[in-house]
Amino acid sequence: MPIGRLRWRVTIATRAQAPAPDGGIAETYTRLQTVRADVQPIGALTFWGAQQTDTPVTHRIALRWLDGIDNTQAILRDTIRADQSVRTEVFRIRRVQELNGRKRFLAIEAELERVIG
Repeated sequence: MPIGRLRWRVTIATRAQAPAPDGGIAETYTRLQTVRADVQPIGALTFWGAQQTDTPVTHRIALRWLDGIDNTQAILRDTIRADQSVRTEVFRIRRVQELNGRKRFLAIEAELERVIG
């Protein structure tokens, strides 16, 4: 994994869920740490293979190795639109694995859960 591919600034966050006043569940995110990452959409064949196991995966995210990242957290990617409004993509972490077992990089399989803004 070349360092130059880590072009996106993403945030590792924890999610807290509470009952919403109008019904349903309201989620809030507590931003823990901002890191650089490579965010790539996966191909159609991998997507449909993941659907068969009921763990949908839409993106692969690679970042420098961090201890303690698991599937209870979320990854947030903020982008600025042309009109200066912020678009936040929320990725649900499905699987985390070390690349080559050397504690240098993590490969995260994630699902694009929703877009805020």
